[in-house]
Amino acid sequence: MVNKGLMIINHNVPCSCACRYCFFRSCKKANDGIPYFRGKNMALRFNEWRKEKRMNDFWLCYAISHCADYPELIDNIELNKSFGFIGARYLQINGIGLKNESELTEYLSNVKNAGVTNIDTTFFGLEEYHDKFAGRQGDFKYLINILNIALKIGIVPQITFVILEDNKDQIEDLVSLLQKYVGVNGAIYGFLHDYRGNGENLENVRLTLQSYEALSDKAKRYINISRYKTEEEWLKSNGFSQYTSRNLVLALRPDNIDMLERMTCDEIIEYLVDLDESYYNAIPDIDVLAKLYGDKNCQKLYRQRDLLWKWQKQFIVDNKLQLHDVKDERLCGSMRF
Repeated sequence: MVNKGLMIINHNVPCSCACRYCFFRSCKKANDGIPYFRGKNMALRFNEWRKEKRMNDFWLCYAISHCADYPELIDNIELNKSFGFIGARYLQINGIGLKNESELTEYLSNVKNAGVTNIDTTFFGLEEYHDKFAGRQGDFKYLINILNIALKIGIVPQITFVILEDNKDQIEDLVSLLQKYVGVNGAIYGFLHDYRGNGENLENVRLTLQSYEALSDKAKRYINISRYKTEEEWLKSNGFSQYTSRNLVLALRPDNIDMLERMTCDEIIEYLVDLDESYYNAIPDIDVLAKLYGDKNCQKLYRQRDLLWKWQKQFIVDNKLQLHDVKDERLCGSMRF
């Protein structure tokens, strides 16, 4: 298993939304973060460690969640740029606090001047549905306003939308509306929600193959369906891809920061690898899980990783295992691929 990179994440900024599929289950509050600059010092330590070991291909970033609305935002963008992190050019904009026209223009101009070239906005359906899904009245119009200002000042919008059984009938009208805000270089992408965080509670509205096929060609063109198969199709395919790499996640929390600051960077990496391997060694691989839990009649659409996460959860519950959940980005862990 190859370690490809490290995300140092600090959950010290509350989100102004409470999306139904939130990875972090944030619910408009921060989840046990630490002061920004204390986390920055940890990130700087790892950058020096990378240099000393000449690990040029090992990516590094210092991520702040749950939204890009905090006093140190510009510092964070510039820090990640100095690490050579490609994601420093992109900013996920959902969940920032409400700002008037002037404040939004200043906010977006500042991030542009810091090096942000693209903003990502995610829509959940048309206005009424979107606002309920996001947990904030007026959020749909607010995102549209953000897109308008971004286009005026030269930031490229990347617009995404999630598609579910209970919003599928809105998708054609939604993409028709969103096309107005893409600009020359922007793009629109549709996706199906991940089975992690609050997303695991949305299985009752996961899109089925029948529903996808009933979509208009206009709606389908924005969805990369090659990523997805029904559970039935996955089980009939010639086996699953085996993961050979992983990204490590170092979540900085009040209950672990003192320990982490006493450790060397090598010890922290070893700690994260041990968490990853303890979790995956306790659970059978995906081919075994498929035999245990695969539903040959299921027509819901999944990525392979979503099925893996779903079956892992079933195995953990059935066997009453007490495991550190390495895929929970509120905690230290990993993402295999």
